[in-house]
Amino acid sequence: MKIGLSLSGGGAKGAAHIGVLQALLEENINIDYISRTSSGSIVASLYAIGYTPNEILNLFNTYCKYIADYDKMLPFKVVGTMFTGKINIKCVAKGNNLENLIYTYAMKKNIFDISSIDKYLAIPCVDLKTGKVVYFLNKNLNNILNNNEDSVYFYTGSISKIVRASCSLPVVFEPITFKDYILVDGGIRVNTPVDILKKMGADKVIAVYFDENNKCRVENNIISVAMKSFDIMSDYINMQSIRLADINIVPKTFKTSILDCSKTNLLAKQGYIATKNAIKNIKNLC
Repeated sequence: MKIGLSLSGGGAKGAAHIGVLQALLEENINIDYISRTSSGSIVASLYAIGYTPNEILNLFNTYCKYIADYDKMLPFKVVGTMFTGKINIKCVAKGNNLENLIYTYAMKKNIFDISSIDKYLAIPCVDLKTGKVVYFLNKNLNNILNNNEDSVYFYTGSISKIVRASCSLPVVFEPITFKDYILVDGGIRVNTPVDILKKMGADKVIAVYFDENNKCRVENNIISVAMKSFDIMSDYINMQSIRLADINIVPKTFKTSILDCSKTNLLAKQGYIATKNAIKNIKNLC
């Protein structure tokens, strides 16, 4: 029985995925396929290239608040827009810090390209020009998956740049150019990538996602409004994806906003607890 694990996006809430991985590891449950979007791609990529859940948690605690490298020129660009009438603002943060972080820790494991990772994995992004889902896979599955009207598949690419692209939430992070594509957060179309795992060969899929977005406090500013809008969209998209999963794990997130780095340990613990509560059902799958 081949098991797939699908980790959803959710910004800082992605720390809960660390606890999920820890619980599965303790129970000797082997994950054969893994897919991830946005912050889920950060956790799963580090795990796939050889870091333990505890090591990933330490990285989150150290670097979470530095990932959003806000554009220091933003206030001046806003003023310039008022005078010229031309909008010259691409994003609030560029995403360089995130890309550099993944690159540094992948380099320590001598992994630079997604094709060098052993475990089957899939990272979705979305192309702004066509609206297609662009999947990055580490195994060539041309005999199973073919480019179509809705999806495109690549089997090579810098793992750090791919993770950055998957986390490039519109408005917040700058899009990434790859070949002829302009890539942004995969959560726009596929926030919990379940279907791709079954196409790749997983017999059963465990999905981890968050459903408390509607309870988060909304402030009247551009970032809060953008985050809340993305949460609402992700909730709707998730309804279609999670129906395909065989088991759903939903950690409590305590009204954590996408950019709130103050609850990393608490979120990891909730992911651990939620997974332990589902262990009996998960073992019945194996």
